[in-house]
Amino acid sequence: MAEVRRGLGSRVTFVAVPLLKGASAKGSASTLAALQRHKLAPKALVDLAARVVTEKAFIGKGAEAMPVFNPRREKVGALMLWGLGPKEKLTCETLWRGAGALSRRAKRANAIAVAIPVGVGILADAVERWGGRAVGEALASGWEYGSYAYDVYKSSAKSSRRGGAPAKPVRLTLVTAGLSAAAERAVRNGVQRGGAIGEAVNFTRDLANAPANDLYPEALARHARSLARGSGLKVQVLGPADLRRHKMGALLGVAQGSARPPRLVVIRYTPKKKARKRLVLVGKAITFDSGGYSLKPPKSMEDMKFDMSGGAAVLGAMRAIAKIRPSIEVVGVVPSSENLVNGSAMRPGDVLRSASGTTIEVLNTDAEGRLILADALHYSKRFKPDYIVDFATLTGAVIVALGAHVTGLMSNNDEFAATVFDAGEACGERVWQLPLYDEFIEATRGQVADIRNSCGRNAGAITAAGFLSHFVGSSPWCHLDIAGTAWSERERPHSVAGATGVGVRLVMSLLDALG
Repeated sequence: MAEVRRGLGSRVTFVAVPLLKGASAKGSASTLAALQRHKLAPKALVDLAARVVTEKAFIGKGAEAMPVFNPRREKVGALMLWGLGPKEKLTCETLWRGAGALSRRAKRANAIAVAIPVGVGILADAVERWGGRAVGEALASGWEYGSYAYDVYKSSAKSSRRGGAPAKPVRLTLVTAGLSAAAERAVRNGVQRGGAIGEAVNFTRDLANAPANDLYPEALARHARSLARGSGLKVQVLGPADLRRHKMGALLGVAQGSARPPRLVVIRYTPKKKARKRLVLVGKAITFDSGGYSLKPPKSMEDMKFDMSGGAAVLGAMRAIAKIRPSIEVVGVVPSSENLVNGSAMRPGDVLRSASGTTIEVLNTDAEGRLILADALHYSKRFKPDYIVDFATLTGAVIVALGAHVTGLMSNNDEFAATVFDAGEACGERVWQLPLYDEFIEATRGQVADIRNSCGRNAGAITAAGFLSHFVGSSPWCHLDIAGTAWSERERPHSVAGATGVGVRLVMSLLDALG
């Protein structure tokens, strides 16, 4: 986790120089001069960096990071010129992405430690504009995000470790020279919060990146138990006998095709003072999805270990919640199963009876996520929630509609949907509301059973939400389809490819809004 100091201390370090694209030579010179004034860099190194900027070898575009090495053996080994893009597009999300990119660049430059001066230049302006907590949180959580690597199974990573210990990450210090004592306290608070959130997001990514032969429903339940141990969270795991007792025929129906039995994980946070509100988070956790008898093409199965990203997001959010301890009570409900094919697997045309008593005609066995969510959403009503949010990698249709950068939102309550939208804008995990009109809900009515689990291609993301709406009750509810945002096919400046950990930051932002 990042630390906060007034000055550099005694460590050998790189010092980041935050610069804007298109900034005047005078503005860049002022930032560099401030580093020298606060004894954060020697004059000779500042002059060398100034020349790089003047010659436009570095222009300050977003996620750009260039080390200018010190030829002398001094405490400051390099100035890391760090681009944050144009001023008009600077937001806390820009800082978050920028910190991630800086973290990755520092690692490639073999830095041991990096200092970010938040009391000079554009970052001092950001602290004044958005507050020290917001800036500290963005930088600390973004740094954690950029530091992430999933190398658990790589022999090369193991051989680079001494005595089996993981390689040390690049240390981050936020230097507050130039800030008031009050602003420094706010930055420190933000760093603590941001570090907790960043670690929780990376925990979520670890779960979603894990191969299905190592992470299956029972193993996911063990992770939940481990997470709860010593954290103040309470966990309950329902196994097959419990699920049968609760008549969860939809969840059990999906699990019929696997030798690994399903689980329903309930993990609960209760604040010390009596909570005025209760939020229930529900997360789909299909630990591997073959499509069942409605079999996916082989290429489409390759990354289906991440079909449990909704459940991972709920567990990751609970990890952050346990450390930050908001004033709202939060319950996580995670139904988990594999969707495979054997002689007992559910077939197209089968009818399942859900825990609510609603019967479901299975027209497509690859529309299994909504089946396990049906029982989980019904179960969540026993907690008498003030709000319900579910996360699910539910449909390819949402990717067609919104791509890989925006989560689809559907809701039974426009006011709550607006709150979730604003929370997403505030933290950078954007959502966009799609209309859940009565016609879409009516489209799920079945011919053989009460409802059907597939309505075809048209408005597929919305009719999937229409299906789920039958099991929610009257509580304000938002369904978040993260099929496009939970996984990145390519490396980005601030992140490796693979699981993104989407959902955790959104939950924490939402709790702020509801608190």
